[in-house]
Amino acid sequence: MGYLASLKPVPSPFLVHGQLSESARRGEKIFKQAGCADCHVPGSAFTDMHPYDVGTRGPNDKTTDKFYTPTLIELWRTAPFLHDGSAPTVRDVVTAHNPKDEHGETSKLTSQEIDDLCAYVLSL
Repeated sequence: MGYLASLKPVPSPFLVHGQLSESARRGEKIFKQAGCADCHVPGSAFTDMHPYDVGTRGPNDKTTDKFYTPTLIELWRTAPFLHDGSAPTVRDVVTAHNPKDEHGETSKLTSQEIDDLCAYVLSL
């Protein structure tokens, strides 16, 4: 964790004049309400560094596999997403790869709320 905290991130190209956009500000609230912040703890690294089963195991994973919460800093440059690269976009992470709300409670979000959540995460 000390190493992650020591890194100086590159500002996201999704920022507007170095600040969160209106959409990203709305997304920040959704990030907290949906439970994303429980594991992707806001702060220097946006991770609690703990392993979880968040319903993203694929056919090549063991039934006992758990995955460490990744940092969200500079997520904008790291697609594809998830441990196996199965999610091409952030939107896919919170929709197609989260049908049982095991990776944040996102199933009841509107399309606009999902866009806002993605805007926030991509701004980190």
